[in-house]
Order: sequence, then C-alpha cells, then structure tokens
Amino acid sequence: MSSSGSDTVYDAVLLGSGHNSLVTQARLARAGLSTLCLEGAGTAGGGLSTVEWPAGSGFLHNPHAFYHRGLTDMPWYRDLDLAARGAEYLTPELNVVLLTGDGDALEWHTDFEKTAASFARFSQRDAAALRRWREAFRPIVRDILLPEAAAPPLPPDERRRRLAESAEGRLLLETSELSPLAFVRREFEHPAVQAGLLFFNGLREVDLRLPGFGHHIPSLLAGDRYAQMTVGGAARLADALIAVIRENGGEIRTGAAIRRILIENGRAAGVVLADGETIRARKLVASG
Repeated sequence: MSSSGSDTVYDAVLLGSGHNSLVTQARLARAGLSTLCLEGAGTAGGGLSTVEWPAGSGFLHNPHAFYHRGLTDMPWYRDLDLAARGAEYLTPELNVVLLTGDGDALEWHTDFEKTAASFARFSQRDAAALRRWREAFRPIVRDILLPEAAAPPLPPDERRRRLAESAEGRLLLETSELSPLAFVRREFEHPAVQAGLLFFNGLREVDLRLPGFGHHIPSLLAGDRYAQMTVGGAARLADALIAVIRENGGEIRTGAAIRRILIENGRAAGVVLADGETIRARKLVASG
C-alpha cells in the first residue's frame, strides 16, 4: 500500500470476499503484490459461511456452500497449503443421495459399481446409459476438459475447429449443443434418475434449460471428483485463505460499501467507497 496525494494505492484491489476473490488475493499477495479486498458485509468469506443454530447448540450449518466438489484436487488448495491452516476435508463414500417419495433413494457413491447398482434399482436402461456415457466421456474429461480448465481459453472458432478433428471432440461438440435438461430427457427414462442428475448438475448454478451445457451431465458422470465437506464448516476454508492473505501482507476490509468503480482511459483504475474514500489500483481491479 502507498499514497498518491490523498488517495490510497494498492497493486490489486479485489471487490467482494467470496472464495474466488480470496484465492486470487492469496496468490497475488504471495507473489509480492500489495492487495486489498473490500467486502460490504460484516464478515469475509461470501458463501463460505458457517452458522451455529440454535445458538449454543453446537450444531453447525452451511447455509450456502454446503459441499465443495473435488476441492482438494485444486492446484491452489495444495499451493497455499490450506490443510495446514485448518481447511481439512472429508469425502463421504455415500456421496450424494436423492430421497424419493416412496421411501427409496437414488445413491451416488465414490464406488462407481455401487452407483450403477442404485441406478439399476430404478431402471436397468438408465444404469446402462450411465455406464455407457461414463466410459465415452472419461477420455474427454481427461484429454480435453481438464487441460482446457488449466489453460487460457481459445477463441471459440479455433476451439471448435480443433475439437472437430477427433471423435472425442466431435462427441463433446454434439452434446454441448444440448441443454442439460434436453440431454437428460433424451438419455435417461426414470423420473428419479432424471431429477437426481439435474439436481446435482443444477448445484453448479447452470440454467438447466440453457443450450450449450449439455456436456455437463456426462462430464459429471465421467469425473473422479466428488462432493467434499469441510471439517468444522465451510467457513474454515475462508479462514484458511484469510490466514494466507494476512501472512503475506494482504488487507481485508469488511463493511466497505462501494459507490462506483473508477474508469480511466478505458480501464478500471480504482474504486470510490460509499463514505467518499478513493482507493486506486496500479495493476488491477477484480470482482470475485
């Protein structure tokens, strides 16, 4: 942090303290940049909240981020050594359950054969479709989607051209044209199976009716990343990230309402707070 006239200046200013902002700030702070995160609420962490209810009961609830999928496989989780700072995770073997009105349950296990057996109780055809799409999409997840997630995005036309060169790429393109709802209705017959797949996919905040995301369902079936739970509640992840930020000189302000973003020469140059304070950023202003 430094001053320019009456304004405070940082290398990077982050708007909001959800997990995306906190991860970004932690990495920037570790790289030696001066950083400030501005949060309008009274507590940092965004959806990484854990509350005790009833008060004094010892029962902890995660009202928003109640599970984190495959989080311990994320490079930033390991790079920032968050487990050593209290963000430890459990991966339940019985991973996801949809309870039905007749007392049955559609079960999603870390053991695929148990998952397939649960699907088969509702529909043998759906169990076969589950297995078929899982096998078809495993190389797509491994060779296309995971590498794409770790690289800068290609221009859409270039990506489509490259995908069209392989059978796996063409299958990805074909399923991507559908919405998750259309894919599930086309490939699975039992209402409980359809509901279970759409519910688990819908937790990723994708409009299930929106074309362009049909591949999310088979990708989910083919992946090896499962729902995980933070020991002690989701807020422990926020606490661990905040610890890294503060260890590296980063600052977090809560109760900091933003009036507007400063735009100079076509770029975000800082912010003006509700109380009139101006904070400038040398390198970036980012919203998480």
